[in-house]
Order: sequence, then C-alpha cells, then structure tokens
Amino acid sequence: MSIVREDKPYTGWKGFTNHWKNDIVAAISVSLVALPLSLAIAVAAGIPPIAGLITAVVGGLVTTFFRSGHVAINGPGAGLIGVILAAVLALDDGSGPLQAYRYVLAAIVVAGALQVVIGLLKFGRIAEIFPTTVIHGILASIGIIIFASQMHVAMGTHSDAENTVGILADIFYKIPEINPSIAIISGIGIILLLFHARISYKVFHFIPAPVWVLAIAVPIVIFYNYLETHQIAVFGEAFVAPENYLISIPDNWKDGLVFPDFSKAHTGVFWMAVISINLLSTVITLAGAKAVDQLDPYKRKTNLNRDLVGVGISSVISGAVGGIPVMTVIVRSTVNVHNNAKTKWSNFYHGVFIVLFVLLLTPVIQMFPKAALAAVLVITGIKLASPRMFKEIYAQGLEQTIFLLSTIIITLYKDPLIGLLGGMGITLIAHLLISRVSITQFIQMILNSGTTLKENQDGSFSLKVKGIANFLSMLRLIGLLEKIPNGVNLQVDLSKARLVDLTFQEKLVDFGRLHKLTGGKVQIIGLNQHVASSNHKLALKSLILPNYQKTSPRQQ
Repeated sequence: MSIVREDKPYTGWKGFTNHWKNDIVAAISVSLVALPLSLAIAVAAGIPPIAGLITAVVGGLVTTFFRSGHVAINGPGAGLIGVILAAVLALDDGSGPLQAYRYVLAAIVVAGALQVVIGLLKFGRIAEIFPTTVIHGILASIGIIIFASQMHVAMGTHSDAENTVGILADIFYKIPEINPSIAIISGIGIILLLFHARISYKVFHFIPAPVWVLAIAVPIVIFYNYLETHQIAVFGEAFVAPENYLISIPDNWKDGLVFPDFSKAHTGVFWMAVISINLLSTVITLAGAKAVDQLDPYKRKTNLNRDLVGVGISSVISGAVGGIPVMTVIVRSTVNVHNNAKTKWSNFYHGVFIVLFVLLLTPVIQMFPKAALAAVLVITGIKLASPRMFKEIYAQGLEQTIFLLSTIIITLYKDPLIGLLGGMGITLIAHLLISRVSITQFIQMILNSGTTLKENQDGSFSLKVKGIANFLSMLRLIGLLEKIPNGVNLQVDLSKARLVDLTFQEKLVDFGRLHKLTGGKVQIIGLNQHVASSNHKLALKSLILPNYQKTSPRQQ
C-alpha cells in the first residue's frame, strides 16, 4: 500500500526556487535516459535522429509551461514509432523519404492543433471510451513492431517483408546472415539491459542502463575504427559493416531543422495520418498522465484536459521545426519520480540538459552505433509485449485474451488505427453476443440505459447502473461521478446491469481509490446474480435472466 505524503511541494515559481536541487538531480538522470531513447525512437521511426532530440527539447522547454502534471516527463514516445513509420511510407510520393517526412510533419502539426481543441473543449475524457484490453493490445503490437524491426538492425540484416509478421519471420530466416561486427555490440547491450538490475555494484545503478550500453559501444567503435573503414576483422575473419552504421546528426543543430509541407493536406492519406497520430498520442498521453499520478508519492492529480492542451501546443511547435509528437512518457517519468523530483521544473531541466548535450557532445553522439540504440529498443519492445502482460490478460478472462490477440493481429497486418477500431468492433460484438439481446435493445441499453444518481437524506449518494455498462457507457459514468462531492459515501448498485465489462469496473475502482483520499467511501453491490468470465475480481460479468428481452432497460 502506497503512503500519501502530506508535506506537498510548492508549485509555480515558489516550487522553482525551493526545490531546484531535487529537480536538477532528477533531471540529470532523466536526460541521460532520454538522450539514447530519443535518438533510438527517431531511428526506429525512419526519420532523422535529430528529430528525437528536437522533440525532447520541446517537451522539456515548452510543455512545462502549459501542462498540469507535476512529475511527468514529456518527449518522444516509443508508442508512436509504428504510426510515424507507417505515415512516412504512406505519404511517400516517390520524391524521397525526407520529403515524405515533411508531409508527416504537417500531419503532426494538424494533429497537435486538434489536441489543443480537444483539451480546450474539455473532451480529454474521450480517451476513456477505449477498452482497456484493446489499449494493451495496441501497445503490445507496437512492442512487437519495434522488436521485429530493431532485431534486424541489431543483427546487421535487412527484411523486405510487406508487414510486421513477415519482418518477424525474417529474423529466423536471416540468422545465417548475421554480421558479428554489429551483433557483438547489440548483443552486449541486450545482455546488459536484461541483467543491469541484478548487478550488485552500486555504480552500475547510479548510471542508467542505456548509458552503460553506449559507454561500452563507443569504445568498440573506436577500437574497430568504424569511423573510417567498413571492413572489420572479427576473430580473424573479415566482415563488411553496412553504410550509415553510426548515428548521423549535423555538426550544426540548425542544419537539423526540417519544416512541414502541407501540400498533401487535401488527400485522404494525409488525414488518416492525422487521425492516427492524434488518437494514439492522446490515448497514450492521458494514460501516461494517470499512471504518473499513481507513482507520485504526494498523490497530486493531473488536469488531463490541460495536459492535452500542453502536449498539443508542444506537438505543433515540434512538428513545425522537424520533431515528432510530444507525449507523456512513462519510463522517463518513472526515473524522475525515483530520483525524488518535486515539481514540473525537473521536466524543464531535462530539456535544458538535452540542449547542452546537442551543443557540447555532438562529436560523441556521432559515434553512437545504431546497434547500441537497437539494443535499447529491442528491450523496450519486449517490455511492451511482455509475457507477463499476456498472462495478466488471460487471468481476466478468455474473452479478454481474444480481444487482445485480435487487436494485435489486425495491427500487425494493418496499422495501429485500424487495430484500435478493429479491436473495439470485436469487443462490441462479443458484448452483444454475451448480453443475449437484439442489436436494437443492445444499442438502447447503452445510449438510454436508465442509470441514475440520487442523493440520500443522510448526505450519501446512490448510483444505480442499468443496461449495458461497457466502455461506450464510460462518458455517462464519468459525468455522474463528477457530481459526487468530496468526502461523501457512494453506493454503486450493479444488480440491474445486463453486462458490466472490465473497463467500466476499472473506472469504478479507480474512482473509489481517489475518492477515499478525500475521506469518502465507495461501496459496490449487486453482482451476486451475475456470471463472471473468470475468477478475476474485475472480470466481465453478465446477468442471465429469463425473458430479459421482454423488459426495457428502464424497467430493470
């Protein structure tokens, strides 16, 4: 059980002057993690490496002043690698990858502007309607995409497959073609990242694991003289290293600026890219903000709509100068919290340190081998699609596993946007079948369920949920929960709900956890007559009653 700290840090300029030491120390660790990750994300997305650093700088120096979050870190996120890569390929009109990227930058600017509008209209809650398992499926798919593409970089091989499934299969077919001069760097990096936490020497934990990967890789680059020759002897045998093996960033940062081209704005492909970037960056940012709130020892709550405005403005600026969308990123935020950051200024300082790295360490960055960054991303991909996640989803019910796998398969063969919509469609069809009602009744039970909120004479509240309580009912549920005053008791009666899905229950549990901090209590009743899909406490539950079809939702 986490302990809520009462001595909350100051905010604003007072926080800047009182907590700068804590925030700078935390920012140093964060920036050391952000440097290799930002470069790796850009390389994996098929865009100039400097774009990742531009995004990290904007995420630190700009987002800090607009967002609500206290200890979150903003910058480029691995979750958008697949979307950016797909957009670059889709918008390539034959004029080359750099020009295609200029089209994508225009899509990023428009997507960021839409985020600002969504935040100003306070529509940030729209992200709540996406089923939890489908979101896990999208993130797992992105992990598989990252793993598949970066394993070829780590092996020194190449795949011409048309989709991720083919690229993944080519990993095994290309094993005889592995280039040891490359694999030795990525292999050491992967082993170090896997076992970094188990190394007992404290100095290994003082420096972040990705930095150790680069610290080992750069001397290898110098020893084998990768800077001047492409034929390298390993164990007495000569191997040819591929062209463009090292990270390429310009000597002058101004030469790294790339500006958007809006000439494709009239095409459907352009707007597909805009929608994909907007949806995924919005969902990942809001989910990340809520996750960071749980990590915060002071349990401060983020205004999600304000955060959406902040990252939207930052994405517009980032896209306008050659960067990718700015998001709230979990790994760097976790490092920030663990290093005792107090205020949002740690995010600002991390942006300052990235600027210093670019200005002072460009010659060193240019010696980073892509294999070392590939090692970082291979582990990132494994974490996003970890076996533990599959095990947890399976424990929630067989139908959740079906939702997860369906989303993953569709995404791997198509793209994240189609995967998201497909996963939601399959989930909705399953809910319809489990509910055992007609399509018309099913829709009515969602849109006109008869769910009511009542204040009792003793000051407590009663929420009676009816009809279909699934992810499409979330906006209605959130609207009612926002009417609950702090510190009061709430009883949630689910006895008349025909179906209660995982996402709906997670929201109730999350609200109960936060409401408890205000002195209130949430009691959930009425599930005794429901059949659960598994033994998991939040498993999907359905009410099986004879002649239910003859009764309207409001009468139940």
